[in-house]
Amino acid sequence: MNRCMVEQRIIVIGGGIGGLCAAIALRKAGCEVVLYERAGELRQVGAGLSLLPNAFRALETLGLAREVAAVGKPWRETRIHRSDGRVLGHLPVEPLCRTLGQSAVVMSRAELHEVLLRALGPDVPRLGARCTGFRVEGTGVVAEFEDGRRERGACLIGADGLNSIIRGQVVPGVTQRYSGHSSWRGMVEFESPVFPEGTLFEVLGRGARFVLCHIGPGASGAKRVYWALLANTPAGGRDPEGGRKASVLSRVGGWMAPIEAVVEATPEEAILRTDVSCIDPLDRWGEGPVTLLGDAAHAMVTDMAQGACQAIEDAVVLAQCVREADDLERALRAYEARRRPRTAELARLSWRSGSLRYVEGRVSTWLRDTLLRCVPSSLVEKQLRYVVGFPFLDAQAGPGSTPFRAESWLKR
Repeated sequence: MNRCMVEQRIIVIGGGIGGLCAAIALRKAGCEVVLYERAGELRQVGAGLSLLPNAFRALETLGLAREVAAVGKPWRETRIHRSDGRVLGHLPVEPLCRTLGQSAVVMSRAELHEVLLRALGPDVPRLGARCTGFRVEGTGVVAEFEDGRRERGACLIGADGLNSIIRGQVVPGVTQRYSGHSSWRGMVEFESPVFPEGTLFEVLGRGARFVLCHIGPGASGAKRVYWALLANTPAGGRDPEGGRKASVLSRVGGWMAPIEAVVEATPEEAILRTDVSCIDPLDRWGEGPVTLLGDAAHAMVTDMAQGACQAIEDAVVLAQCVREADDLERALRAYEARRRPRTAELARLSWRSGSLRYVEGRVSTWLRDTLLRCVPSSLVEKQLRYVVGFPFLDAQAGPGSTPFRAESWLKR
């Protein structure tokens, strides 16, 4: 990248995981970056997330793999059960991590956000700035804000999530696709002998799925767990005030231990509910000096645990393309060409996976459970290796990074 490009300003809209990673990666590539976030403070509340080896390979190039791994809990295996406790499947994650030399963790979204914000510096995000759109002017772009502010830059990255304002202008008419299910999520201090650390439990019922796993300890040092119920519901549904916990318990009554106990232990105010929606793969992500990143470009359902992972991949590839090019617009188109096929395929895989998990009928659930019991583990491992491999990176780690390997993480 030449000196002229280094001196040009890049505008990032959105202070979520993808936006923060993009800002970090672009600054490491030598760019001046300004990041705008509509919220008055940068915080992520109430939810956990999974980061798999592909995300850690990307974080390694940012020099953040060790720090992120330290605040999460290792994810060593997945056990799949029927709601009555019968085992449907088992997927060892740790051997794949050893092979790839990277880690897999489950962690609080807020704690990942804090790590990224420290790496970027608290002075970079400009908060309370609601972007209303952009104008292409001359060889650059001007971001426009609700309060009348205007910010000129050489290019603009729309990392403003599922409800992206930037996407609405770049690719008008994109509609969200409702998955058919809502998600209730919570984190709580909890310990049980039937729920070992390092194991992610996935429990399947009729039209519902419950996920349970340990995350890093809370401020008190006590063990914490993250849980999520995803259940078929009409779009736009709401629980009565103070009724989120009761709504969850009504759906998991009689399910295997310790599901009911975990939900009972979670304060009502710590339970979140949202509909799960996505967008179909887009034919294009950008035009001129504007492109999209993360959920703004490829919001997908949660079943492959790749939402945050793909946003982090996007950020690293974007910076790599900018670093290698001598023209920003060509860099953006190169980034899109490298990222669109992979994210589109993972979005389709996630949707198909969800279609299997949330079946409701007696016969269809029997077929689902039989398929999960009979599918060869080698086939599941092959698909997982495809998902969490590193096809997005074909260059050495970025400047300032040091190799992170999983051996020390796996001993925790």
